[in-house]
Amino acid sequence: MMYDEKLDPIGPREARDDYLKERQEDASFETLRTIRKGLNLFVEWCVEKGIGNMNDVRGRQLNKFKNWCKDTSDNSTVSLNGILSVLRRFLVYCVRIEAVASGTPDKTPIPNVPDDEDVNYEKPTDEEVEAARKYLETYESASRRHVEYRIVEEIGCRVGAVRAIDVGDVNLEDRVIRFRHRPEKDHPEEKGTPLKNGTDGERDVNIPTELAELIGEYLQNPGRHDVTDRYGREPLLTTKYGRPDTDTIRRDLYKLTRPCVHSNSCPHDRDTDACEAVDNENASKCPSSHSPHPLRRYSIESQIDRGVAKELLTDRVDVSVPVLNKHYDTRSKDRKRKHRLKVYEKLFDGYGDQSETLNANQIAEVLIDEDGMIDPQALLRLQSDEGTPETASGSDGEVTSEITEIVGSGDETTETQEPTEESDDDQLSLSEFGGGPTAVFGPGTVAAAGAAALGSQTAGRLHRELEAMSPGENGITT
Repeated sequence: MMYDEKLDPIGPREARDDYLKERQEDASFETLRTIRKGLNLFVEWCVEKGIGNMNDVRGRQLNKFKNWCKDTSDNSTVSLNGILSVLRRFLVYCVRIEAVASGTPDKTPIPNVPDDEDVNYEKPTDEEVEAARKYLETYESASRRHVEYRIVEEIGCRVGAVRAIDVGDVNLEDRVIRFRHRPEKDHPEEKGTPLKNGTDGERDVNIPTELAELIGEYLQNPGRHDVTDRYGREPLLTTKYGRPDTDTIRRDLYKLTRPCVHSNSCPHDRDTDACEAVDNENASKCPSSHSPHPLRRYSIESQIDRGVAKELLTDRVDVSVPVLNKHYDTRSKDRKRKHRLKVYEKLFDGYGDQSETLNANQIAEVLIDEDGMIDPQALLRLQSDEGTPETASGSDGEVTSEITEIVGSGDETTETQEPTEESDDDQLSLSEFGGGPTAVFGPGTVAAAGAAALGSQTAGRLHRELEAMSPGENGITT
């Protein structure tokens, strides 16, 4: 690093404010809030250490700041990584305005995050979800909190997406909720109702009759505030002041999910008269209470566990398949193998129960469309627990399978069982099915067709995920 390069003096606070103004042009409200939080810590540290000029910030000071963050807070490795990543990008800006030496950003000591450390497996149990649901049905039926809880539990959406729903986004007759990105970019200091992935996160989601009826009852509830937000829109969820903030919804769930509220018991043997978490303001301090995200995890994992195809689930919950695999699919390898076996059992002789295997006529009728091509949706339905593909549901959130585990896996030989002695004259053998002039299609064709059918759905999202994990400007990782 060149220590004699010409630098222009500027204070940490002024540099931070200038940087935040610049980032308003490209950053979302939530990103700006994250940046501001991280840089406020850095400015606080500079004031404490008497650093009034960014010119004096070098590698040694950055290392001391990292240690200060570790010693003065309970930041995890993931949180510390985020703070220092924000600082590093800020320092890149400072190099550009000649406030710090050119090599300073590369000296930011960003800790490595182990592969599994950024995965949070916290989620409520089936019993806890059922207890909370019964409490709401009994004591807070058709309330705002009742609707908030059931939407997250049923769909698995983020709290920001729940907050963003307008009355006009709900079609009770067709049982559909529309999620739309409305960031109010003309007012960067105001949040609006953005979706995490912007317009890419927009989607229409099917909901069950019970949830549609609940929303209808809530809209007719005399206790609901019939108000508009600051932009003149009609939010579905309301307070007397307008649309609730995400923190308000989080507090709603923290308060609800305390066991002493919905079950009149404390699994932590605390005296409820002395427990600080009994106070609604301190509800998050209860070890068993949780925010909306663990409930979102519960919903997504439940849908995966019931066999919902990840290629369908990815748009429903606005998460890519790689993220679903890393953060939400906690099934054992043996359970995944059994799910894959359901497809092979229906397609090939000698796998599982031969009575479940489709004959040539059934395959042609069920899997081949009018153009003589494989119907990818029918292929997805082969893994359904409902039996033959004719009876499997094809609606959003109901089709059950995992095409990524069905095709191209290359490890299915371990699942082969001994074929039975009985045979069916109309039944294609494994070799007849996958090869020869009379073959319908082979495993390779299944893989190619499945990949082609799903490619248009997943390519864009995968691109965004890889871009997010790739080094950005001057090697900075988002």
